Formats: sequence, structure tokens, C-alpha cells
Amino acid sequence: MSETVNTLEMLRKETAKILNVETVDTHVGLGELGIDSLNVVELIVFCEQLYGSIDPEQLNITQFTTLEQLDAQLQQQTV
Repeated sequence: MSETVNTLEMLRKETAKILNVETVDTHVGLGELGIDSLNVVELIVFCEQLYGSIDPEQLNITQFTTLEQLDAQLQQQTV
């Protein structure tokens, strides 16, 4: 993966697309954004495409997890 790819920005855009809204705040928890369990599955599938080989079982995703925190977890997995 190229260092020039802004994964957080791409994650933000995809989350907004999933929720069918203009934009989402990367500092807000997933639950507050309106992400439900089906949306999380969609998001994980997208993350596998964006970040490469990831282990969804190792992710700590709760209703309070922000997109910034999710991005950081995924960045650590792909190092």
C-alpha cells in the first residue's frame, strides 16, 4: 500500500456512502454515526479491500469506536 493513500479519508467517504449521507465526523463513535451491525460488515469488507489482509477478529469495534481509532487499528495490522 502506498504511503500517499489517506486511508482515514477513504474510510470516512465509504462510511458516509454506507449511511447515505454527505459526510461523517471521524471523531464520533460508530453508534452515534448510525452504524449498525450490518453496516459494520459492509465496512469490514471495504477495509479488507483498502488495507489488504486484515484479521477482523483482532479489531476492537464498539459503538464508541471512532473512524480514527478504527483506521489506527487497521494501520497497525498491516505493518
